[in-house]
Amino acid sequence: MSNVRIKKNLEWRSALILEGAFYINHYTVKVDIITVSDDTDEQNIAYERIKLWITHVLDSSILIAQDDPTLKIWQATGARVLALPEDPVDQIIGIMLYLKINSIMENRMVVSDIEISSTVGDHTRYLHHHNESVGQDLNQPGWWLDSRPLWHLEKSRKSRGKVVNLDRIPEWSDYGLEWEDNIDKKDTVVFANFNKDADQ
Repeated sequence: MSNVRIKKNLEWRSALILEGAFYINHYTVKVDIITVSDDTDEQNIAYERIKLWITHVLDSSILIAQDDPTLKIWQATGARVLALPEDPVDQIIGIMLYLKINSIMENRMVVSDIEISSTVGDHTRYLHHHNESVGQDLNQPGWWLDSRPLWHLEKSRKSRGKVVNLDRIPEWSDYGLEWEDNIDKKDTVVFANFNKDADQ
């Protein structure tokens, strides 16, 4: 059944680099979701994608602005560093999350409203509605608009002598969370009928 309205609470902790200071921040987010697909399996996959991205990517990550002078230092630590086009204040993180969740659900479900607060933000609640602008910077291409379970678009390069290894960007199939029609296409075997008498 489509057009079912759902409310979901999300929580996680991330490090926050803001104005030269380092914080450990606890975030609380409330999302209003509307189902689009009538397929309950697709709805479940979309929901599991949200949970996985929050727990395996966002939780215990480092949030930082793309133009922060310490960005490369933090990336060199091997930690999950989520670089944003603006300072990672609560409002920007909320809009990023609104965009990323909608991207990874690929129109099987849609976030209509999102509310975010945090301990560093003094529990002030920031709200975003789907009719509101997300701002020019977050409208630009970035990992937050990519449907894959990633937090960056560039592949990490690790040089070892003359060999350069490219870290593979993860796909939802790595977690068993691809759509059923994609599984069908991937597992389809095409048999060709070659006639031995056909002209060479």
